[in-house]
Amino acid sequence: MCQVIIGINLQKMDLMFYKNKSDLYRAIVEKHTNLELSTPTRQFNYVFARSCYYYLCRKFGLMSFAKISATVNKNHATVMHSLKELPYIIKHDRVCNSIFQKIVSEVRKDYFIPKTKKTLDQLVTNHNYYLLENGNLKNIVKKLESKVKRLTNKNKEMKRIIYVMADTD
Repeated sequence: MCQVIIGINLQKMDLMFYKNKSDLYRAIVEKHTNLELSTPTRQFNYVFARSCYYYLCRKFGLMSFAKISATVNKNHATVMHSLKELPYIIKHDRVCNSIFQKIVSEVRKDYFIPKTKKTLDQLVTNHNYYLLENGNLKNIVKKLESKVKRLTNKNKEMKRIIYVMADTD
C-alpha cells in the first residue's frame, strides 16, 4: 500500500512565483505528498512522488528525459523507467491513484483555461467593440505613419543642412 502522506495546502499555486514550469510541478507534487523530491532514497513513497513529478514534466512541460533528470539529480534512464512503471502503480494502488489524480487535476484546473459559453448578444457586442477598436487603432497607425514621414523629411533636411555647412568650411 502506498504510504505517501497527504498534506494538502489550500493556497493556490502561482506560476509567476516560480522560475519555470518544472519548479511549479515540483511544488505541486511536494505539496500533495509532503516529501522533498531531491532526497536520495529508494523508499516507495519518494519513488512514487518523483514519478508523478516526471509525469507532469513530460506531459505538461514537454521536457526531455535529460532535462527532467537534471532537475532531481537522476539519470535519464531512471526517469524513463519510472514513467514506464507509473501506470502499474496507479492501477494497483488506490491511495497512489487518488494522490496522482489530485495532482494532475490541480495542474489541469489551474493552468488550462476552461471554455465558456457566450450568448449571441455577448458575441455581437464583443464583435462590435472589436470593430470600433480596430477602426481606432487604424487611425492611430495612420497618424503615426504620417508622423514618421514628417520626421524622416526633417531628418533628410537636417542632413542636407549639415552637409551644406560642412562644405562651406
